[in-house]
Amino acid sequence: MATTVKNKPKPRRIKESKTILFRQTTLAKAGATCAIINGDSRVELLAFKEKVDLIVTSPPYADARHKHYDSIHPDDFVEWFLSFHEPFYNALKPTGSLVINIKDKVVDGVRHRYVWQTIEALSKAGWYSIEDYLWYKPNPMPGYWPNRLRDGWEYCFHLAKSKRPFFNPDGVRKPIGEWVESRLKNLGKNDLSRHNSANESGFGRDISKWVGKQTVLPSNVLSIPLVGKNKGHPAVFPVDLPLFFIKLLCPENGLVVDPFAGSGTTGIAALSLGRSCILIDNNLKYCEEAVKRVQEEAAATPNEVKFEQHDLAYQLRFIQEAKSEK
Repeated sequence: MATTVKNKPKPRRIKESKTILFRQTTLAKAGATCAIINGDSRVELLAFKEKVDLIVTSPPYADARHKHYDSIHPDDFVEWFLSFHEPFYNALKPTGSLVINIKDKVVDGVRHRYVWQTIEALSKAGWYSIEDYLWYKPNPMPGYWPNRLRDGWEYCFHLAKSKRPFFNPDGVRKPIGEWVESRLKNLGKNDLSRHNSANESGFGRDISKWVGKQTVLPSNVLSIPLVGKNKGHPAVFPVDLPLFFIKLLCPENGLVVDPFAGSGTTGIAALSLGRSCILIDNNLKYCEEAVKRVQEEAAATPNEVKFEQHDLAYQLRFIQEAKSEK
């Protein structure tokens, strides 16, 4: 008797179709706009030559969070970051500034100095290194290491195209503090004129000049707690960090850019101050999270949504990312 062989099902073939995916959403609040773009900032910023007042960002740290961004070895970080030099420089106005929040990485028990090497390379490329700020974290993550303690701070480097970029220190003044009332209550003879240092260092002070003042300029050490939740991104900085630099370095009605925008914290800060902003990230999921957060936390409303057709390879990239995180 002949045996009937059933036809085996043919393997399904994925059609070379195109799918509509998120490309850009523009949100608006009180006259200011926030454009959230899924793309490479080196390309997207070509359309904004000398239109940007402030770039404030926290780029992916070297060899960190492999599942979320392309891994960059510390030895290769300088070369990688310099690929953003011209797009950043050309996008800024002559009075514009670049603020980079970043932290060194420990490699085999030793601090790798790729961060300082990057800043030195940018200086050689034409940037002026204006100031170094420290973000002090009063609630650093717990942990134990054989030769070091918890990381309680991070760098914030201020670079600019000129030695005199836009700078508004009055925008970040803070209350002088309760100490002034008791200290100035009974001024002595040495407090009514400049009192030079006893060690002849050249430094001096005149305490009487504090009389009547209600505010004082802050120092370059910013005490800002870490956020409690990651907000859909593994490395969210607190809103108060970009908020400080936007107040200090971006004029009213100015334009702020975050080229590694993550889940959109810079956009929330910018809109809260009435500044328009552009958020760029090459990770689609983070862009979608940024749209959600800016709407919810900055009370912004959709103004315009743009989509693009992406081919199969583009779709598979995001499918693979999703699988790797499960």
